[in-house]
Amino acid sequence: MVFSKWKSLITLPCTVILTLIILFGCKPKNVSIEKTDFGLGTYVQINIVVPKTETKKAEKTLESLFGLLSKYEKIFDYRPSNGNLHKFNKSTTLERKGSEQLFDLIVESIRIANITDGYFDPTLLPLTELWGFETESPHLPDPEEIRKILKNTGYQKLKITNHIINKPENIRIDLSGIAKGKIVDILRDKLFEEGFKNFLINAGGDMYVAGHNKNGQKWRIAIQDPDSKNKFAGILEKSNIAIVTSGNYERYFIKDGKRYTHLFNPKTGYPDSDIKSVTVLTEDTAFGDAIATAVFVMGSKKGYDFLKTNDIEGLIIYDEGGERKSLYTEGFWK
Repeated sequence: MVFSKWKSLITLPCTVILTLIILFGCKPKNVSIEKTDFGLGTYVQINIVVPKTETKKAEKTLESLFGLLSKYEKIFDYRPSNGNLHKFNKSTTLERKGSEQLFDLIVESIRIANITDGYFDPTLLPLTELWGFETESPHLPDPEEIRKILKNTGYQKLKITNHIINKPENIRIDLSGIAKGKIVDILRDKLFEEGFKNFLINAGGDMYVAGHNKNGQKWRIAIQDPDSKNKFAGILEKSNIAIVTSGNYERYFIKDGKRYTHLFNPKTGYPDSDIKSVTVLTEDTAFGDAIATAVFVMGSKKGYDFLKTNDIEGLIIYDEGGERKSLYTEGFWK
C-alpha cells in the first residue's frame, strides 16, 4: 500500500480491493448522492445518504470533499518539489509550526512503527526507488545494493524534540502506507462535521462506512479475492468502521516465476511475505492502513498473532506450499 502508487498506478473500478454491494428490492426512504473521481492513485468513491430535501447540500459537500482530498494529497506526497515532505526529505528538521498535519502524521507513523516492531516503517523511500516501483520497470536489485540501501532506512533514526522532528540527511520519508487512510479519515470527519451520519468513502483498499445505506441497512462490503478480480473472498455487513485491505495483486512484477510486490520487509529489504491479502477492521482508517501493511509484511503466522494480541479484527489469506489458506479473528465476520 505504497503512496508512490498514487500517480504511477491507475486502478480501474472493477479492480478495487473493496467493492460496494448495493441491495435492491426495497423502495428507499433516502437517496444516495454519489461521486467518483480519480485521486490518490485510484478511483475514489464517496456516497452520502440523505433525505431528498438535503440533496443540494450533499452535492455541494461532495465537491468540497474532493477539493480537500487534493489539498492533503499534496501535503503528504513526497514528490511535489514545493511540498513540505519533499523539503523535509532534503533537509534534517521539520517544525510542527506551519506543518501541523504532516508533523502529526509522521509522529503517528513512528508510534505505529514502534507497536509493530518496525514492520511498518515510514523511511523506506530509498528502498522503493531501488526496486524501481516508482517507474514502469520495477526490477530485482543486486543483494549488495539492498544491503547498502538499508543503511539509509530506519524509523528509529527519527527523533522528536520540542515540536521538532530531526533526522539524518540520508533518511527520506514515504508516508504511502498511512497517508491514504489519513485522508479518508479527514473526509470522514468533515462529513460528520457537516451533519451527515450515513455515508461511504472508498479509496481503493481504504474504506470507511458510517450509518446505513439508502435502504436503512448496514453497508455490505465485498472483499476482493486476491486470486481473481471477478470473485469475492466474502461479504461484510458493517457500520461506523474502517475496512482496509493490503494485497499482493495490484503492484508487482514476476521474475523467474516468483512474484515481487511493493510491500517490503524493512528488516530484509525484500518483499518476502507468504500473504496474498490482509483485511483489517479498525476505528480509524489511517491506523488500519498502517496495520494492514505491517501485518502483510509480517507474514501469516506472526501477523495473525499480532492481530490477536492487539485485539484487531482481521482476515489473512495466504499461501502455504502452493495451497491457499486463510486465518481470521473471532469477530471479523460478525
